[in-house]
Amino acid sequence: MNTPTDYIEDEVYGQRLLISVNADQRELKSNIRAARAILNSFPDVSIIINTHTLSFGHKNPEYTINNQLGDRKGIMGEKGVTAGFKAAKKQGCKVVVIDLDEHILQVRSFELSKYISRRKTDFVTGMITACYVVFCGEAVVVNASLQTRQEIMSAIAQLALGTSSY
Repeated sequence: MNTPTDYIEDEVYGQRLLISVNADQRELKSNIRAARAILNSFPDVSIIINTHTLSFGHKNPEYTINNQLGDRKGIMGEKGVTAGFKAAKKQGCKVVVIDLDEHILQVRSFELSKYISRRKTDFVTGMITACYVVFCGEAVVVNASLQTRQEIMSAIAQLALGTSSY
């Protein structure tokens, strides 16, 4: 596969992580860090960090994950999941990346699973197809239409233990 000239290959993951030369520089370090956590945990995933576009009042999705638009949400607390999902849907995203490394020091899987489970309708309707949760260089993927709250909590708890869960 040839890399388009307006993208560079990641030094760690090569063509699995392509970075636009016009990506948002203010968030690039965080976007690369979260993308690498996903790629580290999921060998069959590929990610593109998209070109940053400047249009008034519109924040474009940072990622294309396995050919679906996605956005990283660096939430301040578990309650930020709700706003993160709403913003991602407004941006036309199918994938939400909940980045706990940005502002959270400890995974509280009970609380986090509660707020993700409340987004079940987003998954059932197909508005959202996947939610990656990133913590300490690892990631899990959850889907509230396929998993119970207990299963989501169990997957997220794996991050606190330092082991990724598929």
